[in-house]
Amino acid sequence: MKVLGINGSARRDGNTAILIRTVFGELEKAGIETELIQLGGKPLRGCTACYQCFEKKNKRCAVAGDALNGIIEKMLEADGILLGSPTYFADVT
Repeated sequence: MKVLGINGSARRDGNTAILIRTVFGELEKAGIETELIQLGGKPLRGCTACYQCFEKKNKRCAVAGDALNGIIEKMLEADGILLGSPTYFADVT
């Protein structure tokens, strides 16, 4: 079993990453493999609403040149996904 953690914070090793790693510690004690992806500093573009992913149904984004397709592949391989986001003004980023 594998759990993928995605840190949505702009701070690579800040509080959000610490909390994800805390959960990972418990999962690893149970023999579950973990992997952390830090989004901060990675080139990611927003959705352009081109609908190519919907039309092709190939589980890939048509926007090339950023990290998203690699992250999608890791998400598809994972048995569980843990999303971490800092809270600013009592809202998820």
